Amino acid sequence: MSTFRLLVVEDAEEDLRACRATLVRYKDERQRDIELIECTNVNDALLILDNSFDGAIIDMNLSVDGNEGNQVIDRIINSNLRIPVAILTGTPDATDTTFSYIGVFIKGAPGAGYADLLDIFWGIHNTGLTRIMGGRGIIEENLNKVFSQNLLPQKGIWVSYGESDSARTEKALLRHTLSHLLQLLDGDGDRCFPEEVYLSPPLTGKIRTGSIVKKKAEPREFIIMNPACDLAIRDDGGFKTDRILLAEIEDGSDVVNHALNGIQKADKQKTKLKAVYGNNHTGYYHWLPATTFFNGGFVNFRKLSSLTHEEFGESFEVPSIQISPFFVKDIVSRFSSFYARQGQPDIEFNDLITNHTTKPENSQ
Repeated sequence: MSTFRLLVVEDAEEDLRACRATLVRYKDERQRDIELIECTNVNDALLILDNSFDGAIIDMNLSVDGNEGNQVIDRIINSNLRIPVAILTGTPDATDTTFSYIGVFIKGAPGAGYADLLDIFWGIHNTGLTRIMGGRGIIEENLNKVFSQNLLPQKGIWVSYGESDSARTEKALLRHTLSHLLQLLDGDGDRCFPEEVYLSPPLTGKIRTGSIVKKKAEPREFIIMNPACDLAIRDDGGFKTDRILLAEIEDGSDVVNHALNGIQKADKQKTKLKAVYGNNHTGYYHWLPATTFFNGGFVNFRKLSSLTHEEFGESFEVPSIQISPFFVKDIVSRFSSFYARQGQPDIEFNDLITNHTTKPENSQ
């Protein structure tokens, strides 16, 4: 069982006693290994802050001014520390609202007890998120492998690239490192969770192959299907293509209901649904799973539209979701296969069937 390291920044001894007592009961009842680190002032907290913590509970009022907790938050932000933070305070108005907390909790309010916060923190810890993002998990382990086994042995060529263009070389090394990390996961037999299909929100507002865009003043959503090379940025800041190609995303329940129409038996419905969600129902539908931030649906390769840059900017919002690279490849492949398919004229084969299925009279 992995140890959970909890930082509490609190100057009120009464609150600290309550925290300690809760922790003793919590560890005994839940059989969870939790290490408590207490800081009663800002300076002590700033000295020990690092990515080794799995959670932090911070009070805003640590002296007379009433907003000292924001100094701890600033250190977390400026040092790029990836720690889930809960603000537990009697002065919530002093909280910096630009930081992403797991929550701002009012002391004494329902759901704001130390046991409640421990439940929230432990749920996050149980995912492995803090170990991964805190440099104590699989990413750090594999980065060490890439650094020692791949990049350092090739340092000569990378040094020569850096001499001619340092900034470009750094970006190239980042891409190269990510490729190595993806290779370590390639062929993983685990099924993916729906959230893995998407990057939300995208860290850039640029449109790319697989960007999901919403039509302004309408509920309809579309996916951008241009080849990646078309959307490469030219020296003048524009795209290589003068048209944006979009495929509409249809409501999932409509597609499912239509597929199940007329099928009464439960086992046949299950078989049909496996085909629908496995993208084996038709060649022109591609299923996108629903998540808390996206309703999902089915990309319809037959519902295409092509717009100029100006028309696209006037009609569509900035992309809020991007299909992740792993899944974009599959969508593009199926889209290409749908429009590259070639049929052939039907050939008469009834006589062949008759010859193979009709037995001569004397063969009884």
